[in-house]
Amino acid sequence: MTVPLYQAKAELFRTLGHPLRIRVLELLCEGPKQVRELLAAIEVEAPNLS
Repeated sequence: MTVPLYQAKAELFRTLGHPLRIRVLELLCEGPKQVRELLAAIEVEAPNLS
């Protein structure tokens, strides 16, 4: 069963609905990063990054 485009978009925006997730995507747009690099740049604890 195919999901309507509007529903897929809503799910994507729901997933990105937290500033931390958006920041991780911004950092990854610059290129691959190791987890320790992300942790240092975002300044959060490891469980919060997962």
